Amino acid sequence: MDNLIFFVPKYEELFLKDASFEKLATGFSFSEGPVWDIAKNCLYFTDFANDIIYKWSKKEGSVPYRTAANRPIGLSLSYDGRIISTESSAHRIAYADEKKSELIVGFYQGKRFNSPNDVVAKSDGSIWFTDPYSTALGAKKELYMDGVYRISQTGEVTLVTGELGRPNGLAFTPDESCLYVNDTNLQQIFKINLFEDGSFGELKLFATLDPSYGDGAPDGMKVDVAGNVWVTGPGGLWVITPDGIPAAVLRTPELVGNFCFGGPENRMLFIAACSSLYAYPVAISGIIPKQKGNDHAKSDL
Repeated sequence: MDNLIFFVPKYEELFLKDASFEKLATGFSFSEGPVWDIAKNCLYFTDFANDIIYKWSKKEGSVPYRTAANRPIGLSLSYDGRIISTESSAHRIAYADEKKSELIVGFYQGKRFNSPNDVVAKSDGSIWFTDPYSTALGAKKELYMDGVYRISQTGEVTLVTGELGRPNGLAFTPDESCLYVNDTNLQQIFKINLFEDGSFGELKLFATLDPSYGDGAPDGMKVDVAGNVWVTGPGGLWVITPDGIPAAVLRTPELVGNFCFGGPENRMLFIAACSSLYAYPVAISGIIPKQKGNDHAKSDL
């Protein structure tokens, strides 16, 4: 466990003593947005600078799934298994099929989105995404805020919060009663209570990361079945307890932009680390997008 730092000793139980990083693929400009498809037993991820969505499987390795994909960053899966993509250069959220995109939303109150970044799908059919402004795109900013948005089952777009300077990663608690959103600039994670009628509470500070541990900042974020928050951060991947206490840091071979759980029992971390894609086994199952006919793996940890 030389690549691990523990602030809470009990959290050693989340990791395997003999685990190591396996490089699955390399040669990317900046890999991002991985999501595990439990129905097809494969991983999708993006290389947004090169405009590509990739598909990885143990049998075929890494192969292009979709090219000319409108600078895709974050990915999620709908309940019926369709890929939901944040198409940052097209300023929209869309379903990404192999040959084409199908628009979900591209505007809020008549104004084009800035640069949709991360996206998560809730089991009720709603879609939630972050929309920070990207100077890399060079486009005029039409929306004054860098927002977090909710798309209802009927396609209605609601601003969840516009209070953050650079909203980025998103994740739900296991019961989907709360939404986590992080701010890359602040090195902080926030929490928002969600209610059954589709409304939501105020933005509340959940945790703060320590930049002294190395390069990196909050970006990709996931939750395990015990409610722990896993998030990219200074030096690698951080694990935060459900109470908001930093518990561990997994140091990674490269700077990490995003990651996800997947594989057997959802106990494999698939890590999109700039130029390469890595796999790293852990001792707890992670939450992945729910799909028809598939339940999440259980864990007694």
